[in-house]
Amino acid sequence: MIIDSHIHIGPSVSLGIDVKVEEVVDELERNGIDLALVMSFPSYAEYDEKVANEMVLKACEENENLFPIYCIGKPFPEEIPEEFVALKWHWVGGVADLKSNYETLKREDLEDFVERVSKPIFFEEEFTFTKIFLERFDVKVVIPHLGLLGGNPADFLREFAENENVYFDTSLASPSQIKEFYETVPDRLIFGSDKPFGSIHHELKKVAEICDDRVLWKNAKRLFKL
Repeated sequence: MIIDSHIHIGPSVSLGIDVKVEEVVDELERNGIDLALVMSFPSYAEYDEKVANEMVLKACEENENLFPIYCIGKPFPEEIPEEFVALKWHWVGGVADLKSNYETLKREDLEDFVERVSKPIFFEEEFTFTKIFLERFDVKVVIPHLGLLGGNPADFLREFAENENVYFDTSLASPSQIKEFYETVPDRLIFGSDKPFGSIHHELKKVAEICDDRVLWKNAKRLFKL
């Protein structure tokens, strides 16, 4: 079995593209991938959170090998449908891929929101923001790209190697970085392609040459209770 834990579908407001579900399903089949976790583009969720997540849920209802990730928009959602297996937190209140907004950590509704979360969170912020968040909250997170967009992956690995709540996905990372994480936290590393930013074929080939079944599917199956 192979599980791809990081795929975007639907329109991107910022990129002006639209990733069709049929395209994703076809590419998964061509590459021998059995299951995948899919989410909207964060820019679409910020534009219309309700529509973006309903689109993802519908796609998963129509394709039994797809599982939905709830993408958080500007406000914290009051309720997350049980069908979603995880959440995506993407530079909430900050500048995507560039700068965290530390005022987010002072929001009055933050603690209430995190206390209501029972699913893993794909958590993308700067290293320092992530460190503060995880010192404050006892919640399972997946750090995309081994932390590449939030700083130096080596800092993330050093800081969170002993934290059983912290997982990492392999998308867009170099083979040498993947190897280092695999040798250190093999039970908390999961395969992800980050399509369309990464090629499913290329990302899978890279991971399959380095890692075993734990990374290819076992860790994800356990973490997301698939």
